[in-house]
Amino acid sequence: MTPKRKPPLLFVHNVGPTHVHGRDHDTKTKIRRHIMADIGRDRRKTPRNPQYDIVLQLPDSQNAEQATGSEVSPRNNDSTDRRNLPPLARPFWNQHPLDILDSHWDMDVFSAYGIMLMLSQGRNLASTDRSTESFIFPFAFKKSQFLRHYSELITTPDRLTGVSHEKPTRFKVMALQRSLGTMSCIESGLAGTNLENISIERLMLAILALISFNLISSDVDQATIHLCGLDSLINARDRSFHLHGNKECRLMVFWVDITTSLLRDCSPRFPLPSDLIPSIRPTIFQNDLPLPLHSLINSRLREDGNITHVLSCVMDLNVVAGLLESELTVRGDSLWGESILLGLWLNPVAYRLLNVPTAAGISSQTSAIPEALRYGALLWIISLKRRHHAYPGSPTTVIQKILTFLSQPSWTDILTDMDVLPIEIWLLVLCGINYDDPTTSPSPMDMIALRMHQLGWNWREVMMRVCQMPWTRAFDVAVTLLADKVAKIN
Repeated sequence: MTPKRKPPLLFVHNVGPTHVHGRDHDTKTKIRRHIMADIGRDRRKTPRNPQYDIVLQLPDSQNAEQATGSEVSPRNNDSTDRRNLPPLARPFWNQHPLDILDSHWDMDVFSAYGIMLMLSQGRNLASTDRSTESFIFPFAFKKSQFLRHYSELITTPDRLTGVSHEKPTRFKVMALQRSLGTMSCIESGLAGTNLENISIERLMLAILALISFNLISSDVDQATIHLCGLDSLINARDRSFHLHGNKECRLMVFWVDITTSLLRDCSPRFPLPSDLIPSIRPTIFQNDLPLPLHSLINSRLREDGNITHVLSCVMDLNVVAGLLESELTVRGDSLWGESILLGLWLNPVAYRLLNVPTAAGISSQTSAIPEALRYGALLWIISLKRRHHAYPGSPTTVIQKILTFLSQPSWTDILTDMDVLPIEIWLLVLCGINYDDPTTSPSPMDMIALRMHQLGWNWREVMMRVCQMPWTRAFDVAVTLLADKVAKIN
């Protein structure tokens, strides 16, 4: 009940003079307070958090039940009404984005991945380096209706400003609970059921969702276990029959297989879906090798069987670099949002580089040259994958292997040829722009500075040699930072 308001009129006793200056002190005080009360009430600002009386009205069906059940005592009616009232919820303007997601995920298999994606995107906003480890699985937004609906909430910087201040434990616990729920659904679908009577596609989608959650959580070992389970599930049926008709599912398997293989530095488990990969060698690009590689293959390396395979992959990188340059000219930075397009360019080359056969009868010193080139090409791909958040790991291991190969005597022998020297500079610059381990000694910056001092080069001359190899303007920002670091050493 609202309190009674005071009457708007003030009645003053009129015995004595009626002029305002002739009234007594008490009467003038009452008049002044009455006037100032109205003035203060008009000047008063509305409260920022106004309180309203909310009247809850039962639905018509419940009102009808009350009308028919009039014989029930009032006490029973009151208890029944309270049980039927909907649970109270926090207002939408006072909800954390994670609370909104948690209340609407239902049984979405990509819910665990979505929660961890929101955590990683929020961390990227809080860090000064935007190339932090993350994994955007583009097919998740195609397969998950909820991710499509809430994609703006998960990926928009304005919505994620508060995520960086939240404890990551809360996100991880919720995501783990969701992943365990998905895992139990997979186990219940497989246990005690004939594989001919269940939907293999739905099971594969659930397993792929778990793998994407493991990858974004940096749990590569668990992702490998689930990938082995996916391989066993496909082999239990007919691999060619079940995967040939579902192109999108084949691409999803190819995506997680390549990502896991890059992180573990091992051969891919599944075959390359060649019929789904677009050709990246149009006639407008020159298919010849870069000049430094011509000089390399004309030297003493003809006896190494792997060198031809590696050089062919490097030639593919040269074509991809040309495609990137043309698309960056047209689209600009919006190209980095095209994860599927970039993956269709980079993943097949990564597959070939990871699937290099081991040649017999080749000494370790001789094979160090093609192996350094192979890891350099992989680092080139990893650099671009980190740019569009498709590599959830650190390239430190690859960098250490390249630096180890460059320190072997076989490199010292071929570096007497100035035409081959740009290959080493290219590898060192690639290591430098991806370098994030200060414990490595000597660092790529130290080795670049040493070469510049020995040859009397400035930074412009260094980049002239680097651009003879596969290169793209996508590395320009990182190269500028690298140049500053090298300048401090010199």
